[in-house]
Amino acid sequence: MNVMNTAFPSALHFDAGLPAFLALLLTFGAISFLFGALLIVLARLRSTRTSLETRARELRSAHKKIETLACEKREFEEKFQAIFDNSPYSIAFNALDGTYLDANKAFLSRWGISREEALARSVQDLAAVDNDERLRFIQMLERDGTFSNMETKISKPDGGVGYVLFSASLVSLGGLTSVLSTAVDVTSLKEAEQNVKRWRQKFDLTTAAAKLTFYEYDVDNDVLTWSGSMLDVLGYDPQEMRGGLDVWMELLHPEDADRATALFEEALSQRKRYIIEYRLRREDGSYADVFEYGQMFARTPDSPRRVLGIIQDVSEAKRTEKALMQSEEKYRAIFNNAPIGIFRTSYAGRFLEANPTLARMLGYRDRDELRSSVESLDTGIYPHPHTRRDMLESLLVSPDGIRRDIEFKRKDGSPFYAVINASLQFDDSGRPAYLDGTIEDITTRKAAEDSLRQSEEKFASIFRLSPDAIVLFGLDTQRIQDVNDAFVVLFGFSREEVLGKTTLELGLYKTPALRDRLYELMHESQIIRDFELTGHGKDGEEIRCLLSCQVIGINGRSLVFAVIRDLREMKRMQQLMIQTEKMQSLGGLAAGMAHEINNPLGIIVQGVQNVTRRLDPLLEPNIEVAKRHELDLHRLGMFLEERNIFRYLQGIRDAGERAAAIVSNMLSFSRNSERTFSSNDLSAIASKAFELAGKDFDLKKHYDFRRLNIVREYDPDLPLVPCVGTEIEQVLLNLVRNAAQAMARSGMENPTLTVRTKKMRDWAVIEVEDNGPGIPKDDLSRVFEPFYTTKKIGEGTGLGLSVSYFIITNNHHGHLTASSREGRGTKFVISLPLHPDA
Repeated sequence: MNVMNTAFPSALHFDAGLPAFLALLLTFGAISFLFGALLIVLARLRSTRTSLETRARELRSAHKKIETLACEKREFEEKFQAIFDNSPYSIAFNALDGTYLDANKAFLSRWGISREEALARSVQDLAAVDNDERLRFIQMLERDGTFSNMETKISKPDGGVGYVLFSASLVSLGGLTSVLSTAVDVTSLKEAEQNVKRWRQKFDLTTAAAKLTFYEYDVDNDVLTWSGSMLDVLGYDPQEMRGGLDVWMELLHPEDADRATALFEEALSQRKRYIIEYRLRREDGSYADVFEYGQMFARTPDSPRRVLGIIQDVSEAKRTEKALMQSEEKYRAIFNNAPIGIFRTSYAGRFLEANPTLARMLGYRDRDELRSSVESLDTGIYPHPHTRRDMLESLLVSPDGIRRDIEFKRKDGSPFYAVINASLQFDDSGRPAYLDGTIEDITTRKAAEDSLRQSEEKFASIFRLSPDAIVLFGLDTQRIQDVNDAFVVLFGFSREEVLGKTTLELGLYKTPALRDRLYELMHESQIIRDFELTGHGKDGEEIRCLLSCQVIGINGRSLVFAVIRDLREMKRMQQLMIQTEKMQSLGGLAAGMAHEINNPLGIIVQGVQNVTRRLDPLLEPNIEVAKRHELDLHRLGMFLEERNIFRYLQGIRDAGERAAAIVSNMLSFSRNSERTFSSNDLSAIASKAFELAGKDFDLKKHYDFRRLNIVREYDPDLPLVPCVGTEIEQVLLNLVRNAAQAMARSGMENPTLTVRTKKMRDWAVIEVEDNGPGIPKDDLSRVFEPFYTTKKIGEGTGLGLSVSYFIITNNHHGHLTASSREGRGTKFVISLPLHPDA
């Protein structure tokens, strides 16, 4: 205003020149307006310029920032690529469908594939984790978009198992959502943690097992802390026992306190390790034996002076040591005073240890002399060097122990028997080191055992070979425990058939009442002697027996030992003895009668012969006498023939000769005629008997011998038999004739006669067996009686079998027996000694 007022002073006065002023004013106003507008434009131009300059500066700054960012981006990409490529951890990009988009070297190295192979595969192809785990990761990504450090078990390409920390996030790559995953291999860490855990467990177990208590003592601050098995060992809580050294000292046994404290202070002053053995009081008031191991550690900038120590409870070891000492004393007492020899020897064959009993057993003064004298076990104590070598071979197979009965020798060379029990011990390298064992002298016992064994063998032999049947059965069960061979032969059962059965089940007794009676007698008197009874064999044959039995105890059981004697042979022998006596009586009678009968018989036979000769028309004396009396001899002969005179004369002659034969047989009972024994083939004699039987006139006359089926069963190994061949032939002829006649009378369709020869021990046996009608039981016992016959009158004299029996028994000192079953045939058995002079 002042300026305007100064520039335009008249403008403040309103005068007459107002229009001009107004015009001037208007002009000035227009100029001012224009000037103002110009000023505004200039101001705006200046502002625009400033803005442009500022914008230019900003653009230059932005350009620099873009260049910086581009540079930083390149550096970041390079760094990322370097990190991506060189990261020790597996990094991979994959699409949502699992296909791999990229993978770093660590990933490719882990799976052993190239980048091209990885890009051609998917997560499912590699199957690093199981399907459940993979689905869980997908669910976390879908829910949270990321997860990190998930410990996962994976399957390695080599088939092994590993552990990784797996992280994954959803990221956008080129506008596509992908999965960025990283895997840090923590297998070694996991294994290390497991090893640490295992070692910690082992340490804890060792600490607990060894009953170790740990302590740390701060010397400068007098602070004592405890850990380990203090609660188990002493019964105190380690936390409650924190305090100074006085806590430890209060637990010391009064007798050990001064010594333990002095040793501890000495170790502190000398800064050395120490070991102290003493006793600590338990919470229950008892004391534990402990060993303490400790060491002093000097002060450092980080820690004060301190003592670290271990206290081990050795109470059990002390008790074991004491027990071991007692055991050692007991062992030494047993070792020195044992009644059997105890030894330890080297594998090479030297005594390392031996007790006094073994030394005395081997004939040495003491064990020192034994060890010094016996340089080699092979020859020093064994009569045969191979004995020990054989034993060592057995021990290598069974090192835990063997037992042998072995012959040893004493210092003086005398033998003795002993039982050795030995085991083989090995050294740390597994090589045989030494033998431990015992030796027990069993010379006396062995002699007793040998005697017992011989006694048992004798009993077994007697039992097995006894000619009498023997059976052993339970008194309470009545079941058979054992039988001998004679029982099997007598009753016809096999041994297997009778074991475990009762006599009633086998049907041995004629009636059950008889068996019950025998058991009553056994219970009453425990013994039965010579009880005669009739039993039955397997085939139903009646067997006359003599029973003797007694109750005996075996292994705490009451058993019946029964002996059964077959009386059939004895009965037959009794009958034969009766027959023999009869034969001898007949012999005496025959001796007196024979001469009286022979004289008239001789006259009769001779008279018939003379009459026959006197009527012979061809004899010259007869012709002369007939001429003298004018007698025609031929007509006389015709007359006599027509009147059967010649037949009557022949009958008289045959009867006389038959009577003479009877007398001759009777005389054979009374005289021992001279006979010559020679070695003969029984098979040949039997064949000769058959030949003679075939030519026998009576057999031809009454029976067709050719219809008889003859079976010859000759033993080719039967030796020659000393006998009178003609007499044996006569016996066989009698037996064959009797068999043929018996079968012919029965009218059999297939008559068969079997003759067998065989050897039975020291006897030659001939069996003549037919399949005829058999001999009735009542007649069988009389077949050898003189003049006893079942034939019709005129068919037999009754002397054939009696003469045969006399020839076999008296002349040859053999046996002749007969057995028969009606309707099934008869068998005669001839037994001749092979060594009659023995």
